[in-house]
This record gives sequence, C-alpha cells and structure tokens, in this order.
Amino acid sequence: MLENAVASKFKDFEDAVLHEAACHAGAKYIVTRNLSDFKESKLPVFGPGEFINYIESLTIDG
Repeated sequence: MLENAVASKFKDFEDAVLHEAACHAGAKYIVTRNLSDFKESKLPVFGPGEFINYIESLTIDG
C-alpha cells in the first residue's frame, strides 16, 4: 500500500497514503475539505456538504 502511495501522482504523500488506505479498505468515497488535493483520486471525492446532499438524494430517490 505504501509503495502505491509513493508511486502515485499525488503531490502530498499523506494524501496519497489516505487515498491508498481508502482503496485498500474498500471505501466507495473520500470526503474532505481539500478537494483540490484529491484530483488524482480513483474514488469519487466529495466535500462534506456535498456528500450530505448526495446521501440525502439517494434516500429520496431510492
């Protein structure tokens, strides 16, 4: 996992580690206030408010 973080295109190593840990754990999303730090994410990235709206839309629609 750390090898993937080092090899990633993330500018910040800690963000790369967080991303790789999320992928390894099977997370479906990343929620952060620093959206610009996760431009290279393989997972969908949401701001906190955006994520709440997304979750609420799932419960209304489905």
